[in-house]
Amino acid sequence: MTTMPVYFVSHGGPNLLDDTEYPPNGAIASGLRAIGDEIKALSPRGMVVVSGHWEAGASSLQVSGIRAEPLIYDFYGFPASYYKQQFPHTVDPQLSQRVAELFKAQNVLIDTVARGLDHGAWVVLKKAGLANAPFPIIQLSLYKNESMNMHVQLGETLAELRKEGIVVVGSGMAVHNLRDLFGSRSTSLRSYVEPFDKQIEQAVLGPSSERKNGVLQLKQSKLLRQAHPTLEHLMPLHVAVGAAGDQSKAAKMLEAYQVSMSWSCYRFD
Repeated sequence: MTTMPVYFVSHGGPNLLDDTEYPPNGAIASGLRAIGDEIKALSPRGMVVVSGHWEAGASSLQVSGIRAEPLIYDFYGFPASYYKQQFPHTVDPQLSQRVAELFKAQNVLIDTVARGLDHGAWVVLKKAGLANAPFPIIQLSLYKNESMNMHVQLGETLAELRKEGIVVVGSGMAVHNLRDLFGSRSTSLRSYVEPFDKQIEQAVLGPSSERKNGVLQLKQSKLLRQAHPTLEHLMPLHVAVGAAGDQSKAAKMLEAYQVSMSWSCYRFD
């Protein structure tokens, strides 16, 4: 069986689904659609998504997919139409159990739970064209901590799934500062966005043998807390790097900036 790639995608808010704000021929929409088309062409056996919007315990995890559940509309103050959006997909209890087995083998406490996909998962996958995908999609939590090393290790535990036909997706944002996005009328690009994005790029696209250390060193960046006042949207990158391992090639599939956000996306194969 072909070893599946790993993706890190930047997911934005539910307004990503607005074709006026994010037109189909725009860089963000077309970049995400290219990722979706690529995944569909791979004909994976399933997908495990890790989103910045689900944290479990400080040292424990949760995995969904034991049965189909309604979507989670974990966003506030948007037009009513966004709360009616749907993302038809299937789940796979056996894949959920397989994920749980992998972590239990590493002595990590993990619970299988009934939970729908949150918007960090379903919105970006819908924009990527993966509604009604011919493979199941389940979600795994992050840890509720800011340990970059633990999240790389989380990804390393998932790496075995790639040999079993499972695509691993980390969904966060390369730069994510909502305070600066909504706290000012200025729409100019904040000074830290592109420099921090380039620090990520250097870590990810440099020698694969140095990639893990590169993303761990982001914690030393003087720009870190401007780019990510809290780290839950960065941690899916660390998960993706862990799942990719140190022998994979990396490619940047999307680069776009908005005020205090970076939409950078990567593939590892």
